[in-house]
Amino acid sequence: MTLVDTSIISENAFHRDYVVPHPSGRGWAYAIVGAGLASLVRSRSEDDGVRNGEVRASVPAGDGRTADYVRELMSVVRAEGMSVFAVDPRTKSIARRAERNFVAWPDAASRFGGKDAPLLTNGPTAWFTVER
Repeated sequence: MTLVDTSIISENAFHRDYVVPHPSGRGWAYAIVGAGLASLVRSRSEDDGVRNGEVRASVPAGDGRTADYVRELMSVVRAEGMSVFAVDPRTKSIARRAERNFVAWPDAASRFGGKDAPLLTNGPTAWFTVER
């Protein structure tokens, strides 16, 4: 999903310049890089947890407005997200410090990542919990 700051690029310009038919012939493909753009990759369920999604952006060189937009967006993500702690898959011991670049959105944390709930995951050996 592309997040668009319409104060930087209008909705019409975004659709004209950055949206094309999907190669499969079904649906649309949206640009994820450009002035005023950021990308949200949604998380997805796994057998025994939820696989991470991510928010990312590539700021064009010299584009201060997009840099400000991305800083503000990431500030909201950090402020609203919950800290996650690494879990050793073998021993189930929980790290003392929260991971710096990972957060769990509150709805995911309410269903996953608790002590008695399936864990959050970023790969086969990278497991996280929201409870310390």
